[in-house]
Amino acid sequence: MGWGRLRKRPADTESVGRPAAKPAKSAVSEPLLQRLAQKLDELPAKDELRVRQAEELLARQDRGGEQLFAHCQELVDTLNGRISNLRLELSPETFEGRYLDQTGCLIQINAAGRIVQLTLLAREQSACTEHFRIPYILRGAIRWFNQEFLDRQEIAEQPIFYCLDRNEGRWRFMDAKTRRLGTVTPEFLAEILEQLL
Repeated sequence: MGWGRLRKRPADTESVGRPAAKPAKSAVSEPLLQRLAQKLDELPAKDELRVRQAEELLARQDRGGEQLFAHCQELVDTLNGRISNLRLELSPETFEGRYLDQTGCLIQINAAGRIVQLTLLAREQSACTEHFRIPYILRGAIRWFNQEFLDRQEIAEQPIFYCLDRNEGRWRFMDAKTRRLGTVTPEFLAEILEQLL
């Protein structure tokens, strides 16, 4: 017995009289899809907020570096206006926030070999409390020495932190020996310089 030849139906007649196919039902539950869609819709606003917060942090860190440099500059300018036998040197001569990006920076006051150095480390990625109990966004150290200190192989040092106080920030120091806390000001820097004379 032979098999008859099968005839091919024309394509346009295949769907005649049949209802349109429904899309396949999703294997993902409707509540999950709704939550996921809502979260995906919120992503651009969250990303924009993150960018804005990162820019605000950079601006605050720049202000912190500028504030510390301004304290040093105020002390140096004031003393240079009162003394006649020597001149205090401040380096760098100007401060730029870019110094903080990768390696941090060094600000130095030199009074005829009596040195006060303020070292700032690279920028923090966010407010921290790892090294200090008050949240800070920059940290560094103040070191001071003269030839007598170096002869004794001694360099005095105190850590400093740029802490957030409401909308403003200020530099604080911590005396490692006494655990005393205080604010870094031109007067504080003058007291440190006086120890070298």
